[in-house]
Amino acid sequence: MSTQPETAQAQSPEPEDDDPPGPERLLALSDGVVAIALTLLVLDLKVPTHDMVHNARSSSDLFTAMGHNADQVISYLVSFYVVAQFWLAHHRIFRQVTGHNEGLAWWNFGFLFAITLIPFTSGLLGEFFAGNMLLASLTTQATARYVRNHGLVSSKYSAEQHRAGQVRSATVAGIMLVSIAVAWVSPDDAKYIWIAIAFLPDLIIRATRPRSAAAHGG
Repeated sequence: MSTQPETAQAQSPEPEDDDPPGPERLLALSDGVVAIALTLLVLDLKVPTHDMVHNARSSSDLFTAMGHNADQVISYLVSFYVVAQFWLAHHRIFRQVTGHNEGLAWWNFGFLFAITLIPFTSGLLGEFFAGNMLLASLTTQATARYVRNHGLVSSKYSAEQHRAGQVRSATVAGIMLVSIAVAWVSPDDAKYIWIAIAFLPDLIIRATRPRSAAAHGG
């Protein structure tokens, strides 16, 4: 009687039940959470009431009547843009991740925790939203540092890419700290400081880029 099936079965590796999820699953989970957070943001926008529409004699009158919702619209736009920026930063990190362990999963959950708070703190604005963004920035920065220090990134992930990601996260954190200070004086003015997220990180990355990298990049 042949024993070949038994030998083949004995040599086949068995899956490890306690293996942490791979980077692809972490990325898919993160994409889903970010998509839900972006969707929930729009729930704070209020549609015009029947009286507002009925009493408005022109589009200008309707726009004026909706003026008290301007803060909510600004809050939505700023929050949407900030979440989109964090999603892009998250993908810059995971685009280079080739390995995984449980520590990476927990740092990713820390990032998702900060993202899920945004639909709540976006309605509060001021120091609450800025503090939320500071937490998201710090967890993003910590995740990038973790994957590099534990050798979980591709060999193509250069030191310049890592430096750019760290500068971007640190700049966002600095912007949020400044806005928290301003919010104690004027919560309405604090949100305008967040506009700096659109351009300041890239300006600092270019200004602090090593000469060799700048020359190589043209």
